[in-house]
Amino acid sequence: MTEARLLALALCALLALSGAAAASTLTLAEALDRAVYHSDYQAWQANFASTADAVQSILDKHSLGLDLSGTLLSYTYDLDSATARISSGAGLSLSKSNLWGTTLQGRITPTWNISNRSTNTSWSLELTQTLWPSPKYGADQIALQTVHSKQAALLKQEEYVLANARMKIERLYRAAQIAEARAQLALERLAAAQQNLSVVEQKRAIGEASEVDLISGELNVLRAERDLETTQASAAAAKEDLLRAVELAGDYELVPLVLDDLPGDLPEINIDELLANVHGHPLVLQYEVELTRAGRELEAGQAAGRAQASFRLALEEKTPSGGQQGGTTFLAAVTIGYPLLDRNQRADTLASLADSLENAEEAYENAVENVVNLILETEAEVKRLERDKQIAWLSLRQAELEWEAARLQHGAGIIDDSALHSAELRLRQAQLDHYESAYNCAWAKLRLSLGLVGDLSGTGGPGR
Repeated sequence: MTEARLLALALCALLALSGAAAASTLTLAEALDRAVYHSDYQAWQANFASTADAVQSILDKHSLGLDLSGTLLSYTYDLDSATARISSGAGLSLSKSNLWGTTLQGRITPTWNISNRSTNTSWSLELTQTLWPSPKYGADQIALQTVHSKQAALLKQEEYVLANARMKIERLYRAAQIAEARAQLALERLAAAQQNLSVVEQKRAIGEASEVDLISGELNVLRAERDLETTQASAAAAKEDLLRAVELAGDYELVPLVLDDLPGDLPEINIDELLANVHGHPLVLQYEVELTRAGRELEAGQAAGRAQASFRLALEEKTPSGGQQGGTTFLAAVTIGYPLLDRNQRADTLASLADSLENAEEAYENAVENVVNLILETEAEVKRLERDKQIAWLSLRQAELEWEAARLQHGAGIIDDSALHSAELRLRQAQLDHYESAYNCAWAKLRLSLGLVGDLSGTGGPGR
């Protein structure tokens, strides 16, 4: 039974070595270089691209427009002159506007009189300029300003998103390295348990070990096998999470973890400085944009409640008909208007816009408060991780002392090789636990020092 297990173990190790030879090695630097493929950065890119589409959509609304329309067949009967006319006509219209309230319209309309086989053509050209409310209060003008503000905010957030993605990728890489190191340690524990069981079986054969000793040895092997399966599955899942985060597929090997390469200590973090700058934090910028938009819309609504005025220039040519003179005419006019009874529409609109502004102010204040809470929560988390790091260091020191004592006892013949090897495995386990605690603490402190305390809306990919 033991020989079969050892043979299977050797076969697995051989297959792993052959697979490693064919696999590509993915370094931490290479993984970090693929931060632009992380889902957080991809979401940021998609969001920024959508703003460009929004700008183009607004500009398209004011581009040159052409319309073709006409009357297929028309019958007209004049009761006074007792004459009839059958005609057909078409019209071509063009229009062009801008964001500052200027509109240019033109139309040419040829008409064919089927009754007397004559052709008449009329045309018109009109320029209109909005005077009040100011064109800056136009809906498209506000929408364009909002999109531009959003683009500026997104550009400020790009560095935050990219840095956050790199931190997440590094966390995934280290987690995968640690998981593989735990799997390797579990493999060595299984080998040690199988070796100990072999010794117990030999002693049992000559009457130097009891059935209890044999059961204990078999239980240790079974538990070691279960632990190996669990750690190997965790290592595979951790590496798969890493590869998925950087959009890689295939067989990749990671650089083995170096336990002596501990992260260095970071300087103390100035929490007061972080809290003083929360209003400019990237997590708040998008709410600032919405607050500005709501304020502009309320101003526009208030301006729309006053008198409206526009200036109009028109040039047109009409064909004589029905006793009316034709010819080319020019028109210049200033028009004004004020709604007397609007069925309470202005009041309702202003109330709705005021509510929107109030909601935007509340959302902005909540966003600021949320960033403050995230900073304080991350600070508390760093303190907990520093305590865990201290516990792991003391556990490591304890394992080192036990290992030194075991070496002395082994040299004096007090303990056998298996006991010495068990002390060595406990030391390596303590080293791994200490490395993980030290890295987690350093990662959290670095993230806090950079102000990376949360994910932007629409992001939140793997790695936290």
